[in-house]
Amino acid sequence: MKYVSILLVLTGVIMSCNQTGTRQQNTATTADSVLNSDIVRPVTDSIRQFPENHALYYRRALLLFNTNPGLAQADFEQAAKLMPANTDYWAGAAEAALVASNYRQAATLFQQALGTAPGYDYLEYRLATALIEDKQYAQADSLTNVLAQTTTARDKAFYLKARMAEDQQDTTAAIQYLTSAIAAAGDHPEFEALMELGDLLRSRKAPAALTYYTQAWRLDTTNAHPLYEAAQYREELGTLQQAEAAYRQCIIADPGFAPAYLALGKIYRDRQQWKAAFSFYNLAAKSAPTDADAYFYRALCQEQLGEKALAIADYTKAASFRKDFTEALAALKRLSK
Repeated sequence: MKYVSILLVLTGVIMSCNQTGTRQQNTATTADSVLNSDIVRPVTDSIRQFPENHALYYRRALLLFNTNPGLAQADFEQAAKLMPANTDYWAGAAEAALVASNYRQAATLFQQALGTAPGYDYLEYRLATALIEDKQYAQADSLTNVLAQTTTARDKAFYLKARMAEDQQDTTAAIQYLTSAIAAAGDHPEFEALMELGDLLRSRKAPAALTYYTQAWRLDTTNAHPLYEAAQYREELGTLQQAEAAYRQCIIADPGFAPAYLALGKIYRDRQQWKAAFSFYNLAAKSAPTDADAYFYRALCQEQLGEKALAIADYTKAASFRKDFTEALAALKRLSK
């Protein structure tokens, strides 16, 4: 486990990159301006002075990884060329290639990293991930079979097998593998695995989907998304009272979660309980002040409650936030007569 350092560092960076979508910036910014930006320039200057210092390339690669994975990959690879026995350098280059969607390069670089750390299961897991992304399923499956025999990566092996099964549209196998992955993970299952299994079971109208959505929520009780999916599923099943309770639980978990307010507004709108519906659409508009639907349905409630001027104002806002919002435009035309 002595090689975990670079992987721990990059795990957080990769998550940030995926959430913000900043990796697209490397095509819009020249390499020269990036390497000489305020944060990176001191390391770039040091590299000019000491071009054979592998640690400097590594340090600059870490600075570049989140916004410019292509440049980071080049620096990791240069560090690796200067010190080929360093696992961190090869692993960093591989992770950068994976983030930049250079899957075949990523696989090759993970193999280089494994050459310096044979049998390191996390690197094998990442190699299998790159192979799956590159649709090299036979090689990936062989590797996941090896990982499935370990105690530390067994859950990851089943998760990857589920990925391959889904790519091949084998939902039955995907459900079986995800179930095995979650069981193997014990008290620390992956959030995405729980949500994916919930979604697959939900597509088959299986009540067990609710169990996995709930388990995902328990990993982070401030995250309303799993509760929302559970509430949506309860609504699909026709258990509206339970769905309403679940939507309210979403709001307790995250008072700013607009989709729950919209869903509750719809439940009361369908009952033609306009005042209650208005209250929830009003909260939705406050939580998501540029959401066209929140203003449209708030306007609809106000129209039903006889508040014509307020309805016109909200229909106008709805139309301004969504281009060609035909329902809002039709409502404005109707009220202007």
